[in-house]
Amino acid sequence: MARTARTTAEKLKIINADFKLWAKNFVKIVDNEGKEIPFVLNEQQDYFYRNMDKFNIISKSRQLGFTTFSLGYCLWLACTRPNTQCLIVSYNVESTQSIFERLKQMYASIPDKYKPAERRNNRMELLLENNSRIIVKTAGVKSLGRGMTLQYVLLSEFAFYNDEQQKDTLVSLEQALAKNNDSKIVIETTSNGYNFYQKLFMSAYKGNSKYKSFFFPWFSSSTSKQFKHEIELAEKWFRATNKGHRMQPEHLERDELPLREKGISFKLLMWRRWKLEDIAIEDFQQEYPSCPEESFKATSRSVFDTHKISERLNYILSPLPRTDIIKELPLSLDSYLNKGFFIYKNVKSNERYFVGVDTSSGNGGDYSACSVFDSQGEQVATFYDNRIAVYRFSQIVYDLGMYFNYAFLVVEKNSFGQSVIEKLRAEMQYLNMYKMKQFDQKGRKRLKVGWVTTSVTKPKLISDFKEQFELGMILLNDMETLEEMKIFTSYENGKTGNIRGEGFHDDLVIASALAIQGMKCGKWYI
Repeated sequence: MARTARTTAEKLKIINADFKLWAKNFVKIVDNEGKEIPFVLNEQQDYFYRNMDKFNIISKSRQLGFTTFSLGYCLWLACTRPNTQCLIVSYNVESTQSIFERLKQMYASIPDKYKPAERRNNRMELLLENNSRIIVKTAGVKSLGRGMTLQYVLLSEFAFYNDEQQKDTLVSLEQALAKNNDSKIVIETTSNGYNFYQKLFMSAYKGNSKYKSFFFPWFSSSTSKQFKHEIELAEKWFRATNKGHRMQPEHLERDELPLREKGISFKLLMWRRWKLEDIAIEDFQQEYPSCPEESFKATSRSVFDTHKISERLNYILSPLPRTDIIKELPLSLDSYLNKGFFIYKNVKSNERYFVGVDTSSGNGGDYSACSVFDSQGEQVATFYDNRIAVYRFSQIVYDLGMYFNYAFLVVEKNSFGQSVIEKLRAEMQYLNMYKMKQFDQKGRKRLKVGWVTTSVTKPKLISDFKEQFELGMILLNDMETLEEMKIFTSYENGKTGNIRGEGFHDDLVIASALAIQGMKCGKWYI
């Protein structure tokens, strides 16, 4: 039986129902040579299109075309579905304007007979006759998403919004997402250090989030096409410096061997080496990461070596379960076991222990924290809680010290720490505590209990911790301590501390650094 040819209307219906077909047939984009070409999805765009969910988060190398993908997707929705609203958010005004200009170019390329006419095309809004619209805005606008029912949301270069903008934007736009099966929100960005986005992405990457994660490395297939001209220049440069030869296995340098084992072509390896002639490896990894963690490490200004932190995280101990703890715990500690109080090694008789103590107000902000080390420099226990009253924390510190063989306590004296010191000394008669040398106005030396953190002493505190950790002189077992070290940052004004944002702490870093000062001082008061 002869097959009946489809009518034009039937063909159009099929094309309009499939974004890939619609984009290929009706939309043109501008390539790197300034030419308008049909919008055919590259391999990474196609993979994302086939696998995206309602909530999506992308970490990627530069210039893989995900903003272009979203612009095309929004145009498809707007042109084929009346009364649809889409929103694209970028991190600054310049980027927002650039995205809107690309949107207008792509809309203009669609033949008039296949698109609704425009009703308004200004103020970063494209409004069509079918009452669909695409809006482009800059992060930080307070009314973002208010009163809208959005079918598609793109948060472009999300990691470059400040932390408050990241959280506020996400909360408001998730609420504005249309309550149907195929509405979508897409977060896409290159990395920008350890921030809210990093926590959100890694949570999704580990399968602990409603967001579905996607990572696209620098050696994705699109790189060869996107940087075709640069790759050709890189090969000429390599041949000129290697007697006319293309790269061969014998030309590979040490850091290129594992990349080649991953199947990366010699062409891309030549391009990478060519790029590294002018930029540092950290800058390359920031723009062109091989894995998510590499991108975050490269963009972080962490005080501590994040590579060593990541290595240690692969081998840390699990806290001891109650059944494996030999020495009976005091009641104050027992109630916190594995809920803020973690023991990694059982107490040894005749072992000397050192406890760093950082005290907070207990109002739900910073932690009151303790970090316990043995005389060999191994971290054996931690305690942290941000709701514990100062007087109760004093009891915790006392019991912790007594539990670990009358440990040497190094209590930060600043602010609420003075109250802890007074209770330990005056009320509980705890004597084995760090004393700092100070001079009075007459030049007389005095030993005062507790560590005083100042603009002079804090750099020493952190520098000693950094040295001992990076040289392998101490062994950290606590995941929370290591995670805090990742985001312990050096700022332009010379100050150090955790990066700004809710849920980011540095209290275990300080507690551990204080314990190290106890080990270094070589004192023991009985």
